[in-house]
Amino acid sequence: MSTINRGPLGSAFLVGREQPASAPAEPQADTSAPPRASFLSGELVKSIAEVKGQAQFLLYLADQIEDSLHQLVDEHDDSQNAFLCRVLSMYSAQLESKHHGLGDKIAETCQEVYVTVREFDLA
Repeated sequence: MSTINRGPLGSAFLVGREQPASAPAEPQADTSAPPRASFLSGELVKSIAEVKGQAQFLLYLADQIEDSLHQLVDEHDDSQNAFLCRVLSMYSAQLESKHHGLGDKIAETCQEVYVTVREFDLA
């Protein structure tokens, strides 16, 4: 007869039940090598997330510029055209300034990836 006990984290498991003969044994972990997750620093994960966020923002800006340009061509109201021109100037200034920052962040992230791969290869 089996009984249910609670594990240290509140999970339930059966006690007194044998593993069936057909079930494969769990593989033993290799304790000689450091765990693979230890190669991924929090800084590298954060850096990659920042690159992705900045790239998504640049894509958003490019989409907004494209949409605004189409509106500018289709619009025949002078005040609306003046507004669209200001919006386009703002978007293009943001695109120009943010792309420089993204290039620097990409270079830093690639350097961290290179170091991580070297550490992994040496382990």
